[in-house]
Amino acid sequence: MKSKKFIVTGGYGFIGSHLVEFLVRKEFKVKALVQYNSFNSWGWLETLDKKILRKIMKKILYGISVSIISTLLSVSAFADGHKTLTVASWAAPFHTQNENVFPWMNKELMSCSGGTLGLKVEYGLAPPPALYDSIRDGVADMTWIVYGYTPGKFVTTMIAELPLIPGNAQEKSVAFQKTYEKYLEAAGEAKGVQILANFTHGPGMANTVKKVTSYKELEGVKMRVGGGVANAIGTALGVAGVNAPAPKVYEIISGGVADGVMFPFETMHAFKIAELAKYSLHNPDGMYTTAFAVIMNNDSYNDLSAAHKKCIDDMRGVSLSRTIGNYWDQADEVGKASAAEYNHELTVANNDERQYFKAKMGPVIDDVIGKINAVGVDASAALAYFKEEVKVENMLSGN
Repeated sequence: MKSKKFIVTGGYGFIGSHLVEFLVRKEFKVKALVQYNSFNSWGWLETLDKKILRKIMKKILYGISVSIISTLLSVSAFADGHKTLTVASWAAPFHTQNENVFPWMNKELMSCSGGTLGLKVEYGLAPPPALYDSIRDGVADMTWIVYGYTPGKFVTTMIAELPLIPGNAQEKSVAFQKTYEKYLEAAGEAKGVQILANFTHGPGMANTVKKVTSYKELEGVKMRVGGGVANAIGTALGVAGVNAPAPKVYEIISGGVADGVMFPFETMHAFKIAELAKYSLHNPDGMYTTAFAVIMNNDSYNDLSAAHKKCIDDMRGVSLSRTIGNYWDQADEVGKASAAEYNHELTVANNDERQYFKAKMGPVIDDVIGKINAVGVDASAALAYFKEEVKVENMLSGN
């Protein structure tokens, strides 16, 4: 019985809203018809318990339900086989994830489905740290997350964030996805969502307002360090860590809250970091990496037709990780061009600095390995596999 689906016409009214609440509490799948209005009001639905409301937020259908005919038209429009998935995104519209990745995914899905399955990107549905929970709870169908923004929920994915692993975004993204499928997925850390693709950005650097040429000079510097393993790396280097989501970095540096940031080159353009942090310290051995994923709500996936599911399944996995990584590598080149416009100076760590950094990172790596082992994953084997797959992708791509 609970597998049945209900459409409640007049769901915005007093009686209708309580019927919706009753059905949701009984774990039925419910869609509520709401009369269109310019105030985006959901009527009495807005008075429901927030947990109930979150479950039906993506199930709202706007229609004119003042007559049986118009209601039937609304139901027909819903049932005609066309489906648009809402992507809750963040960062600027010109960030490569929004400007290139999601449009490419939309094109692939539209081509596969004969124009009946697509994506619609929306901004501001939730702040970046809340996006995993928001998609799990059904606020939107899909998003991209930073694993490090969800402390305690994802441990195994820190394998892709470890220092001293050189590689670009494509190489590490492919290696990350393969390692996830072979070692990490079995830990069952993703709750209520489908992981469509794991990926990383390109080489991370220390970017500062004042010139820094050695890691010792970073001690005491107020640095935005992000989340995940990056926090531990910053602590090991003695920086005064400042936590803030990526979209807030320009604000905190321009306001003097931070004097630098650990970021890859793509952010010089995507977050306009080139305007503020004109000095970067790069380690050819690999300083840090951020682990990301494109995720989809389980119910959103399960509600798709068999044909639409196949389109998602054909796109997901290693091939999607490779495509995303490639776009992020291109974004690094755009970032380098933006940095050049502001007379950016790049310092490459010399051998002494690289050895100093390596010594500092030993305890960081050991700590992560221990945490991953503790959740039942052979961290040493996973790390060795990840490193090898980075090299394999490097050879295959001809870099």
